[in-house]
Amino acid sequence: MNISNTKDGNGGEVISISDGLKMVMPPSPYWPESANVYVFKDNDGISLFDVGCGNIMMVDRLWRALKILGWDMLPMKKVILSHIHPDHAGAMEMILSEFNPKEIIIHEKDLVYCQQPEKLHFSFDIPICEKRRIEAIEGSQMPGPDRAGERPPGDDPKRFNLLGYFNSCKCSVCRFKPTKLLKEGDFIHIGNYSFCVVHTPGHAPGHMSLYDSKKFLLLAGDIIGDVVAWYSPSSGGATGYLKSIEKIEALKIDQILPSHGGRIIQVQEAIKSTKQTILGRDKTIIDALINGPKTYHELLNILFSTPEKQFFPGTAILECHIEKLKNEQKIRKIDSNSYVSLQKR
Repeated sequence: MNISNTKDGNGGEVISISDGLKMVMPPSPYWPESANVYVFKDNDGISLFDVGCGNIMMVDRLWRALKILGWDMLPMKKVILSHIHPDHAGAMEMILSEFNPKEIIIHEKDLVYCQQPEKLHFSFDIPICEKRRIEAIEGSQMPGPDRAGERPPGDDPKRFNLLGYFNSCKCSVCRFKPTKLLKEGDFIHIGNYSFCVVHTPGHAPGHMSLYDSKKFLLLAGDIIGDVVAWYSPSSGGATGYLKSIEKIEALKIDQILPSHGGRIIQVQEAIKSTKQTILGRDKTIIDALINGPKTYHELLNILFSTPEKQFFPGTAILECHIEKLKNEQKIRKIDSNSYVSLQKR
């Protein structure tokens, strides 16, 4: 049976990368859809890179894909998670209920988030988002919190329950115990592949990509793909994201397998586009400030169009760029909540 582009019966596709590596791709790269799941034929079993969201429909998509491949009865050797976000690790509860993987592998900097998922509240920098939202409400710098559709999800417009939000999107997280922690430069062998760990923070503190230097293949996670991932100060920020891209640029890569979207053959174009999106926000901020001082919330309105996006990820992203541009001495804070450009027109 040709499985190079096979529908799984649940809106996704099973795409053949090689005889021993398949991609289970959902119908959309956008949240709250699942991340891509990569399935390896690993000797007499299978291994997974990411497991996707934990709701029934998305887990069923993975089960159907394994049946299409004829791999559904094989034992599970390894589960490797690029990072502990719900669209990548949410299905761990169901995976553990159906399989008994010999190894569960994550980056050491993401250990706390699988032990205590509630701490994602801080790596997402939700406290900063709440603080800025309170400033906006009390200063009437944004639409009132009682107007329908103009507040972040949750009952209290000044508070945000991140795990509750994940649950409402049917992409929850769970606690689990990894068996192995990786760090930069470690190697992991999966089937016919030998990957080196590339620590690529920015989107998550322990985000890792995997690089096979003989096959010139990169499992990128969220760092490169159809969607430019959000970033927050506590996850590495814009500066960390750009440094992660620099690491990837230095590698010889013929093919990128992203967590969102199809495989990437035009590697340098994808890397360049991602970098331009991030640096473009720097330029937008500087251009706005060259025309005169702007408050924090005026900049937020320029960068992000809706109150929901302004709350998250907008606030987290803007915080990253303000800190970056201040450190680079391109902007300056002139009072408690306003900034000017140090660049000339």
